[in-house]
Amino acid sequence: MSPVTSKKVSNQSLSSKMTRNGDDRSGGGVKGGDLKSQTTTNITITKPDGEKLPAAVRVTSSSANPKMGFITPQDDKNWSRGSSPTRSPSPSSGRGTPNSTPSRQPQLLRSTPKNKHSIDVLNEYKKRQEMTKPQINLVVIGHVDAGKSTLMGHLLFKLGQVSKKTMHKYEQESQKIGKASFMYAWVLDETGEERSRGVTMDIAQHQFETERLSVNLLDAPGHRDFIPNMITGAAQADVAVLVVDSTTGEFESGFESGGQTREHALLVRSLGVTQLVVAVNKMDMVDWAEGRFDEIVGKLKAFLKTAGFKETDVRYVPCSGLTGENLLNLSTETILSWYKGPTLSDCIDKFSPPVRPVDKPLRCCLSDIFKGQGSGVNISGKIESGHVQ
Repeated sequence: MSPVTSKKVSNQSLSSKMTRNGDDRSGGGVKGGDLKSQTTTNITITKPDGEKLPAAVRVTSSSANPKMGFITPQDDKNWSRGSSPTRSPSPSSGRGTPNSTPSRQPQLLRSTPKNKHSIDVLNEYKKRQEMTKPQINLVVIGHVDAGKSTLMGHLLFKLGQVSKKTMHKYEQESQKIGKASFMYAWVLDETGEERSRGVTMDIAQHQFETERLSVNLLDAPGHRDFIPNMITGAAQADVAVLVVDSTTGEFESGFESGGQTREHALLVRSLGVTQLVVAVNKMDMVDWAEGRFDEIVGKLKAFLKTAGFKETDVRYVPCSGLTGENLLNLSTETILSWYKGPTLSDCIDKFSPPVRPVDKPLRCCLSDIFKGQGSGVNISGKIESGHVQ
């Protein structure tokens, strides 16, 4: 059934006044005036199906104060022609809104589900600290072709982390492509592209243990094209090993402007690393010359001090990643004649593990966000404080 609609239109003109000032009678100008016009339209809508609708819809247009709203039957008793329902200014916009009691919105309270398998993190952390060795994250940095992967791969082999069978396989495969000196680097460079190019491109991870520490090794790329990957690894590190090439000309190219030796040292310091071991690599190429070692140490000491490293937190070690000299022990008589310091593994073992405030609020340094297959969005990074369970 179609609704029945009745319309009632009334027009009312209010007085308009024009006041002429005596001073400008000759000019005929108007000093001031007030012109008001109002049009009221009442529309009554009735539906026979019993549905309740407002008794009238009134639209009042005025040049001074345009208004529009609904009239309920209760308000219609006190409404007269030309009047409008009382309105109060809105606190947010200042516009007139009908007076009404605001309805209280229900608040949504989220209850945190209790995990039946939650543990006491502080007690569990103390127990693990007593039962296991302290853990540190070690990043290896330096200029490209400084021998970082070869140095750490040979160290892992000497520590027993790589079997002789695997090393024999790497030796045979590297000789076939004419890169026999890369056999130890293949321990960390696992992708085919890295092995064919002879350059580390992404962060390689490995774990090993010293006498008192459990070390999570992060081998960072040295080429300038892969600086973002290097920063990703350095952001997760607690300590660092800076590898420099002692060969004549190679150290200078990496240390002077444009080389990655300076840039890597500054990056790890800005990311919170305070303890550093400088591995002066390829000393066998300069016949273990003490003068060359002292020259490199002198240049690096001045630079690292300006970078923010304390002299007590930096150690310098002469070594050879290819021959394995001074990684775990000293055997060459030439170096024994002038070097009486610790080996590379001893220097790593002397690192002080950082204090991890697991009782503090959660702070996490995000290094990557990626979407896995079937697992949704994943994040990776380093937890600086607090805990997650």
